[in-house]
Amino acid sequence: MRTGGPRRESLDNTQYGLHYAIVCQNKDPEKLERIKVRLPWLDGGDEDQTFWAQLSTPMEGKKFGWYTLPDIDDVVAVMFIAGDLSQPIVLGGVWSKTDFSPEPNEDGKNNFRGYRSRSGHRMLLDDSGQVKVVVADKTGKNMIGVGAFDKDGAGPNVCAVYKPPMSGTVGVSFSTMEGKMEITCKDGKLSITAEQNIKINAKTTIDIKAGQDMTMEGSSSAKLTSASPSNYDAPQIKIA
Repeated sequence: MRTGGPRRESLDNTQYGLHYAIVCQNKDPEKLERIKVRLPWLDGGDEDQTFWAQLSTPMEGKKFGWYTLPDIDDVVAVMFIAGDLSQPIVLGGVWSKTDFSPEPNEDGKNNFRGYRSRSGHRMLLDDSGQVKVVVADKTGKNMIGVGAFDKDGAGPNVCAVYKPPMSGTVGVSFSTMEGKMEITCKDGKLSITAEQNIKINAKTTIDIKAGQDMTMEGSSSAKLTSASPSNYDAPQIKIA
């Protein structure tokens, strides 16, 4: 048995080389993440479909790997194992004037790489003068940034990471410009440690609640101030 199956007696269904194709089905009945494509350059290619085609993906394995199934009407590059039209392999998608790239490289410096979903979610590697890694939702209002907070470069992927007024210009930022942000450690211990300072700032209210004991300790000094009358409630208060 040679690669691609037994030797064929006829070359009628043989097609070597790499070809353009258009995705026409992407719901595989066997759930193998295969697709069907049309080959418009063949007679009847506007209607006829290929056999189910496997996708060539980076680092594919048992329940792991990069999965980005093409959409219907996407243009892809396809070839056939040993030229056999019954064994198509899709090598990847192809950008064009109608399906253009999410990164046009406007300044020619090729500073932005990553992944952009259909709705606009991004995983961005920024190699500009403000190097960073960014994960952002489609609105750009909720993101994680690692690296330089300021923006640089040209094009739709230029990105500045939100930084609080008291922060520096480089580091790690978890930010949301709308809604709530929650950090939860349900079944363990959450520790926040800094070699220098920790600052907590809120424009309205800060609530701190402990289910049992709460300890606040300063190894050199402690200061608690209020601009208005304050209440300290407990069955017994000791100030030593």
